Amino acid sequence: MFKPRTIFSAFTAIILAFVLVIQVDAQPALASLASCSPTAVNRPICPSTAAPASANFIDPAAIITNPANITLGGKVYVAPFARLNATNGPIIISEGSNVQDQVSITPSVVGATIGERVILAHLVTVKGTAKIGLTGSTGPFTDPVSGVQFSNTQPETFIAFNAEVDGATIEFNTVVNFLSRVGPGVTLPSGKVVLPGKNVTSNIEATSGSLGKVSNLTQADVALMQGVIAVNQSLAQGYTQLAVANPSNVTGINFSPSTPNNPTPSLPTIGGVTTQDPNYPNRIIGNVILQDSLAALNQKLGNRISIRADEGQPFNIGILAGVANDVVFHGLATTNLTIGNGNGYGPRVLVHGGRQVVNGVDSGPETRLGDDVGLAPDVVIFRAEIGNKSAVGRKSGVFNSTLPARTHIRSRTIYADNGNLISKVEW
Repeated sequence: MFKPRTIFSAFTAIILAFVLVIQVDAQPALASLASCSPTAVNRPICPSTAAPASANFIDPAAIITNPANITLGGKVYVAPFARLNATNGPIIISEGSNVQDQVSITPSVVGATIGERVILAHLVTVKGTAKIGLTGSTGPFTDPVSGVQFSNTQPETFIAFNAEVDGATIEFNTVVNFLSRVGPGVTLPSGKVVLPGKNVTSNIEATSGSLGKVSNLTQADVALMQGVIAVNQSLAQGYTQLAVANPSNVTGINFSPSTPNNPTPSLPTIGGVTTQDPNYPNRIIGNVILQDSLAALNQKLGNRISIRADEGQPFNIGILAGVANDVVFHGLATTNLTIGNGNGYGPRVLVHGGRQVVNGVDSGPETRLGDDVGLAPDVVIFRAEIGNKSAVGRKSGVFNSTLPARTHIRSRTIYADNGNLISKVEW
């Protein structure tokens, strides 16, 4: 059993580096070519007449409330079961951004504004008067790993898995890490990365690395953001093309889109049978190989399940024990998922494919779960191998690690870099 403690490897250490700040005050404008509101006529392609290269795509399983009060800026991808609720205030999502599976945006009366090239990763929560990726600095920044200065003149913002932005301002060229939170009234300045699991409640916590909440942006962070944004823009285009060919292609159990990573659309295989079922209530997409039959899945899957092999693939998934509501399976481009038998998944669990980073290069083992693994609610598994008969407690994350069989990770624990980082989730 692992006991939480705070140990930072060289890769994740807090390094107090000098950052030269050049303010960029202008708010990015919405793209006029494909800017639209996702009303009924503009779903799933928004606007309905847009060319695939510029269209916004809203998965039909996304939950949109008061769409006339929502504006999408072009090349925006809204994934299955994302919730955009503009009942209390407007939502603006600018050009080239993405809203991934089970993301929830519920603004206050003033509204929530998402700038250009913002990543809202799986299961992110945005609420209150949030402003993300609107203003900030393009650098130069000092990479805390290499010591090299760099700039990013095409800025990005990354709100990572199961993170929360509650009424905060997040400048561009930042990362809010998985299972972390930035609270009301806080401004996270450009060049800063909120560490996994941290709860940032003041501006001094958002700027001072000595308080243990933030570190400095790296060139690897920027490269990852640029890759994620490119993939999601290609997904918006690919899904638009599928919907133009036949609207039934983008619901239920169905095709993956044609993208540069996966040019040939594919269908899932369920219980040994290639399956397309546009009426299925959950989304199972692309090269997913499920050992359960469709009848068994009907008994084992909860609601709003997203198994999306449209980027990384194939997903090989053994006999399931049970999957609660709002669970997501996804993977980085060119990676796969291998899932054993008898595993159980609590609500809002994310299992994400990716290779472990070894000496700064993502060349290590890919995400794999053994047999009889239990994942409690709100767990994040990314770039990790989990051994047989292991358990991960509620609101915990396992990242860039290999866990041996019969390992127990306690609740609200970050376990990363094979134990070089073990810390608490603070909220």
